[in-house]
Amino acid sequence: MTRPDGEAGTASDPSWTPAALTAVRTDPRKRAVALVVAAVVGLAVAWVHWLGLFVAGALVGLVSRSLPRAVAWGLVVGALAVAVTVLTHPTGVGEFLALRPPVYVTIGAGLLAPAWGSLLRGVV
Repeated sequence: MTRPDGEAGTASDPSWTPAALTAVRTDPRKRAVALVVAAVVGLAVAWVHWLGLFVAGALVGLVSRSLPRAVAWGLVVGALAVAVTVLTHPTGVGEFLALRPPVYVTIGAGLLAPAWGSLLRGVV
């Protein structure tokens, strides 16, 4: 497959994927650094607003090598977001988990929103 700029792309990357993003996806060291940076930036945005969970998933999805890996990384970031939420709750873990059923929504959204955002990898 040839991109508009004349460079050959991989079968997993659409022709409109920027060359810089393709370079990050193919180099393991760059990808590892990009995943950590994307997770930290995404979780920082999620700390401000819950839509940041989608942003976190989208960011880790963009730098992932494939769509299944993007969804897996989205779930990892979601688990990290839930862990940070539970551990930083002012009344403690026990009181947080006792807030049923709203805690189910918190945990479900924390796990699924980043995984859903990571599906952006299938487009770009």
